[in-house]
Amino acid sequence: MLLASWLVLQNFNLPVKVDGSQEAGLMNGSNRGKSMESNSVLSLSAPSNPSYRIKTIVLDAGHGGKDPGCIGASSKEKDNALAIVLHLGALLEANFPELKVIYTRDSDEFIELNERANIANRNNADLFVCVHCNAVSRASISGSETYVLGLHKVAHNLEVAKRENASIYLEDDYEKKYSGYDPDSPEAHIFGSTWQSAYLEQSILLAQYVQQFAHSEAERDDRGVKQAGFLVLKETAMPSVLIETGYLTNATEEQYLASSEGQEEMALAIFKAIRAYKNHMEYGQSSVAAVSNSYVKPVSRKIVVNSTTTSSSKGPGTTAKPEKKQVPSKSPYRIYLLSWPNKLDPNAGQLGLLSDVHEVNEGGKYHYYFGNYSSMEEAEKILPEIRNLGFKTAKIVQ
Repeated sequence: MLLASWLVLQNFNLPVKVDGSQEAGLMNGSNRGKSMESNSVLSLSAPSNPSYRIKTIVLDAGHGGKDPGCIGASSKEKDNALAIVLHLGALLEANFPELKVIYTRDSDEFIELNERANIANRNNADLFVCVHCNAVSRASISGSETYVLGLHKVAHNLEVAKRENASIYLEDDYEKKYSGYDPDSPEAHIFGSTWQSAYLEQSILLAQYVQQFAHSEAERDDRGVKQAGFLVLKETAMPSVLIETGYLTNATEEQYLASSEGQEEMALAIFKAIRAYKNHMEYGQSSVAAVSNSYVKPVSRKIVVNSTTTSSSKGPGTTAKPEKKQVPSKSPYRIYLLSWPNKLDPNAGQLGLLSDVHEVNEGGKYHYYFGNYSSMEEAEKILPEIRNLGFKTAKIVQ
C-alpha cells in the first residue's frame, strides 16, 4: 500500500493542506558533503489509536568494543554515542516509569549488527533508536541528520550506510550471517528497492521530531531526514531510526558531543522527540510547542563511560559550550505549489507530506507556498524534490 501510494504521488497533483503547527519539512535529496544536507524535514501525519501504547523502546549506542566508529581529534564515536544513549535512557525511565527501556549495550562492548536488531525483535519493541556520530572529509560541515530505512537516494547516503555497515567485517562468519551481503558490492545499491516496511511512515514521523528538537533544543544544524540501507534498521520489525548526532571531524561539534553538557542536551532533544512521537501516536497530540515546553523530570544518577563520570543533571560542563547560532530570518524566496478555488483539507494528499506550507487567499483562490530560502540557489536545490512529490508545476517565486 505504501508503494502504491508513493507511485500515485509521483504521477498526480492531488490537492491537500498541511498542519501548520510543525516546522519546515521535506525529505531532502540534495548532494552535499558526505551525505545530504537540508534545513527541511519530511512531515507525515500518523493516526492516533486510543488502544495503542508504546511499551518497550530499545536504545542502540552505535559501535563499541573493538569497533570505535568515527574517531575525532579527542574522542571516539562509540564513547559519545554510549553516553548520549545512557542519558536518554535515564530520562525515559524517570519520566515514563511504565515504559520498558532496553539497551543493546550499556558498556564498551562489541555487539554484532544483527544481534542489535534481534534484541529489539525478541523483546517485541515498539521503537528502535540508534545513536551515532558522523564524519566527513570537510571539517566545516556540522549538524545532525536522522535516517530511516529506504532507497539509496544519492551516492553520499550510500557511503554513510556502507561505513556503518562495514562493522560486519569484524564479526565471525559474517558471510553466512548476512547471506553473502557485501556493503561494497554493486548489489548493495539495489537491495533497497526490495525493502518494504509497514513502519516507514512512523519512522519518518519520529525522525522528523528528532530533527526538530535537535535544532531547537541542542542547536544543531538541521541536515534533514534521509533514507539509507542500514543493516541494523533493515533487520528490525518496528519503527526504527538512526540518528547521526553530529560530526567528529568538525572541531567545535566534536567538543560539544564529547562534553557532558552536549551529551545531556542531545539526549534531552531525542527524549523530547520520542515524547512527541509517543503523544502523537497514542493521543493524536502533535503540537511541538506543547511538548517542548512541558515539564521534564530530571535524573540524578551518574553516567559512566570509559571511566569518565558525567552527571545526568544540569550543571557546569568541563568543556565550554559553543556559542548559540543565530537563526536566520525569513527570506523572500519560496516555492509555489498550487492554487485552488476552495480551502484545502489539512490532513490529506500531498500537502500532508510537507510542513512550513503557507496559505494565501488572493484573487478568489487559495494559493499554497512552501519554505523560505535566503537565495535562489538554495531554493533550486529543493525544487526537484518538490516536483518529485507530485507538484509538477512548482516554481520558485519571490
